[in-house]
Amino acid sequence: MQATVVEEVVGDFVQLKKSGSNFRGLSPFTSEKTPSFYVVPSKGIFKDFSSGKGGSAVTFLMEHEKLTYPEALKWLAGKYGIEIVEREQSAEEVAERTERESLAAVAAFAQKWFTEQLWQTDQGKSIGLGYFRGRGFNDKSLEDFLIGYAPEGDRRSSGLFAAAAMSAGYEKKWLLAAGLCKEREDGTLWDFFGGRVIFPIRDVTGRAIGFGGRTLRSDKKIAKYFNSPESPLYDKSQALYGIHMASRAISQEDRCILVEGYTDVMAMRQAGVEHVVSSSGTALSSRQVKLIKRFTSQVTMLFDGDPAGLRAAVRGVDIVLSEGLDVKVAVLPDGEDPDTFAKARTADELKAWLTEHATDFIRFKTDLLTAEAGEDPMARAELARSVVGSIAAVPDALKRSVLLQESAAQLGLKEEVLIEEMRRVAVEKVAEQKRDAARAERAAAGRVHRPATTAGQSAVAPDLVGQPPPDDPFTVGPRLAGETGQPAREKDLLRLLLLYGEQKVSLPGEPVGEGEDAVPGPPVEMSLAACLFEELEALNIEIAHGTVRNVLAIYRKAFGADGNWDTKTLTHHQDMEIAKLTADLLISPYALSENWSRHGIHPSEEGGRLIEALQSSLHRLLLDEARAEAAQVSKAIESSEGDVTALLRKKMEIQARIKDLSLHFGSTILSN
Repeated sequence: MQATVVEEVVGDFVQLKKSGSNFRGLSPFTSEKTPSFYVVPSKGIFKDFSSGKGGSAVTFLMEHEKLTYPEALKWLAGKYGIEIVEREQSAEEVAERTERESLAAVAAFAQKWFTEQLWQTDQGKSIGLGYFRGRGFNDKSLEDFLIGYAPEGDRRSSGLFAAAAMSAGYEKKWLLAAGLCKEREDGTLWDFFGGRVIFPIRDVTGRAIGFGGRTLRSDKKIAKYFNSPESPLYDKSQALYGIHMASRAISQEDRCILVEGYTDVMAMRQAGVEHVVSSSGTALSSRQVKLIKRFTSQVTMLFDGDPAGLRAAVRGVDIVLSEGLDVKVAVLPDGEDPDTFAKARTADELKAWLTEHATDFIRFKTDLLTAEAGEDPMARAELARSVVGSIAAVPDALKRSVLLQESAAQLGLKEEVLIEEMRRVAVEKVAEQKRDAARAERAAAGRVHRPATTAGQSAVAPDLVGQPPPDDPFTVGPRLAGETGQPAREKDLLRLLLLYGEQKVSLPGEPVGEGEDAVPGPPVEMSLAACLFEELEALNIEIAHGTVRNVLAIYRKAFGADGNWDTKTLTHHQDMEIAKLTADLLISPYALSENWSRHGIHPSEEGGRLIEALQSSLHRLLLDEARAEAAQVSKAIESSEGDVTALLRKKMEIQARIKDLSLHFGSTILSN
């Protein structure tokens, strides 16, 4: 924990920008457009006001990567080079893991075994290394990408990998579930990737989750590439090849280069262009786009010049636009692909070429389809519909307007015609969503209803058809928590303790003398924490909120031991509810504007009037308790439960107490 730098850990997953002494970025947990995600290095914590999540670097890894507490610590140990010595687990212990953990263990073993085969066996060296070196890849690239080789054994016996894995204690069911092996009718296993070079597919943390295998045979009946089947560990719709190595460079360059294949990524990186990833030959999905969006809002898609491939690629770009990313397209010269193109150029030459040849996607699509449509009026009408469909996917209204103007000029059409077509597309999309929702409701009969669509899922901006736009802090202003009642009061009390507990406050001393001769005694100084705990006891206040009660107990015990306190005891706590609550209370998205002091106005701040703030918080808590008690008494009177005269007397006593408490705030309490 001492070695961990929270902004470095979070920065591996989120594009952070300096904001005063803190950092800010887009939430990795929601699809927001205005940054509400904060990292506070001085406290070692993060807070996401969009999703409500918060805590330490460990909490972030647990929330973001779905790791357990020990797994998050192991991840940090790996990042900072801290060795954790563990005993080797037995085959029985491996079998007892959860499915995801077991699949992760099998994938890690497979990656290591495949890599060893490439470098340490005659077959791996002659076939695997020979292939990659023949294509111009150096040893460092192969090591960086953990490239491996799966040797081909006797097809009549168990596969070489299968035998090695089972000998190491991994059960057949996990080898089959991971797609690494297949089973014959007689129950023996054969290696799914046998005879192929292996490309490990890793998640953002660098953990192997799946594999791609390329055959080196020339037999056209054999598929050139095999990928791992989907499993609880490997979901191809949210995996990007090379993202583990590229994430930091993508944030630094503020752009992601998207290519098609494994070797394209390797070649670009070997040439010095590191902000590059691949969708591994699959159609780009919204979840992959969201993964890119964690690090940048700008994408350049690099295609070769094959016309059929270009048309296919163009059809999948609308989903990138719908996520609010700026998309450019760069088309390589005829006969080139990213692999060959990158190997013939330096990093500076590559970057310069990309900058010069990258074109806005809408403009590129219009040019491409215009050339195909020629003078055919029907083809040109379809071209206009296709372009409008892409523009409609852009969520930003201002960008849509600019793109419509440019496209209208490019197509030689009136802008009003394109706007009307866009409205038609939007209406059709909304109708389709309603049909999907109706189908989902019918399918979910008997289960808890969940809306079929949520804000941000539509590929068409909702404000196009007169519906309210999605929740955008730029237009709707700041959103407040809106918590009321006793839980909110108790949290506010805890907030004061966490922020100012160690600060000294001055209290009036006990009077000296008696009667009219009494004079104020010398003021008493104590910490706000000591004052708060004394008041809770004196007023006999019971804390109802479970997590608040637990935090107060932890604080009181630690503070009483030596008189000082480190909030990291709570923000880095193993209990995620404690870590989240304390992070919530320690970070605020609001601050006093500097404009006040510029105009000679100096508003008082909470830190300068702590006793008043503590008294107000305690009074609100007591006021809520009194109101709750009054409501119970009123209910008892209405139902004539017990001695009505005694209840009326008690109600009057409570109302007097409420009146006295309300005087603290200079307010009047009106009866219902």
